Amino acid sequence: MAMAAAPRWRERLFALYFLSHIPITALIDLQPLLPAGIAPRAVNLLQQYATAFRDPMMLQPPEWFKAFIYCEAFLQLPFFPVAAYAFLKGGDRPG
Repeated sequence: MAMAAAPRWRERLFALYFLSHIPITALIDLQPLLPAGIAPRAVNLLQQYATAFRDPMMLQPPEWFKAFIYCEAFLQLPFFPVAAYAFLKGGDRPG
């Protein structure tokens, strides 16, 4: 019984990890792709992040870095809820 419970808490931890990255990606990581006037509060959040973590590339990203941000927007962000659902749902276990 204890052996079955151990992987289950890990799955929930992984689900929490993926769920927590949805707002982080939407509110911080994707901000350089938005026009400057769209969300003044979010831009302020981005400036605070860039200052706190010494990440000036997020404020004025070069084109090659924007390519990575687009990958994050169109590949990673849609994957996060799918991964969280998969970990929360669980699956068939050999046994």
